[in-house]
Amino acid sequence: MTLPLSDIKVLDFCQVFAGPMATMLLADQGADVIKVETPEGDTSRNFVPIPNTPGFSRGYLAFNHNKRNMVLDLTKPQSRDVLHRLVQWADVAACNLRVSVPERLGIAYEQLAPVNPRLIYASITAYGEKGPDATLPGYDLVVQAKSGITASRRLPDGTPVGSNIFYADMAGAMLTAYGVMLALKERERTGQGQKVEVNLLHTYLALQTVQMVRTPNYNPPQQGRRPSALVSPYKAIDGHWLHVHAATERQWRNLCRALGLSHLLEDPEFSTQQKRADHAEALHELLTSLIASKPAREWEAILKANNAPCSVVQEPDDVWSDPQVLANDMVTQFEQPGVGQVSAVNLPVRLSSTPQDGWLRMPAALMGQHTVQVLSELGYSEEEIARMRAQGVLGG
Repeated sequence: MTLPLSDIKVLDFCQVFAGPMATMLLADQGADVIKVETPEGDTSRNFVPIPNTPGFSRGYLAFNHNKRNMVLDLTKPQSRDVLHRLVQWADVAACNLRVSVPERLGIAYEQLAPVNPRLIYASITAYGEKGPDATLPGYDLVVQAKSGITASRRLPDGTPVGSNIFYADMAGAMLTAYGVMLALKERERTGQGQKVEVNLLHTYLALQTVQMVRTPNYNPPQQGRRPSALVSPYKAIDGHWLHVHAATERQWRNLCRALGLSHLLEDPEFSTQQKRADHAEALHELLTSLIASKPAREWEAILKANNAPCSVVQEPDDVWSDPQVLANDMVTQFEQPGVGQVSAVNLPVRLSSTPQDGWLRMPAALMGQHTVQVLSELGYSEEEIARMRAQGVLGG
């Protein structure tokens, strides 16, 4: 089976989530990705490691399948020749290390482009490569606070409520893969490589494209004000929660009919969106009391039958058995040596005329599992490999 990117070769100098996910997206569509780890390894290997399985965590397993792995100590001068041969081999290199670190390791775009002018170099940073914060360490949840995301969700007392979902890491990875594809397409026309830049701060702004629009008469919402009573979760009698969504006039009518509240459609206090917003507290109290009278799944069935958008608030483990998820093959399983069967998210993009059943070609690799294989492909002899290993340049 030939996947769309089977002729593309990628060097992965990334750690943790954003960079590894970006290269995984390329690997899952057939790209030959070589993950180059330091002797210390990708720090995500030790994020809540899987018991009795050193070097593997859920975070590492999530984004590092379909990649070959080699260990190369880029701090040693003897690594330069190997690095340059890898760069000459590659179509794409990706790096998400802190600004200034790539140059110190010899893997900055300006250092690699002369070695291979056709190289597409994807750089993912926290705040961008310029400005007062450029060299600061960056983590998704910290950037989330800087970007306005954290402040956008508040408790009634005004306390900002962040999220433990790494939105910018995930979306930034997708933007990076998109940027790489654009640069590869442009290379077909020009014959030249280029640098693709993505940063988490800009990604968070892009995720708030609607919220970031400002007009002359814009009035920011009051901090701590309860969100719309009609786009909100409510607790049912069985302790589960039901999220309702009635943002339009039609949805409002359908919700009222589903809940047996048709009389509200004639009530002038709720006749417009603005009036419903003005009386959000009263609506919230009414819906809280009503939805607490039945189980969440029962309400969900009633609302769906009336074309009123809603969903039971599912726990992550509930999703694995969700009929809609299963019907569309959104999850998959694979065997990870030393771990056992791993359940994971299936390919999120499907192509109707390209078979993708064999997209998961290999599980996440051990550190340095393919070091010798890769070096042999680059033309190094057994003696040269042994010498570099003795010098501490290699691992695995």
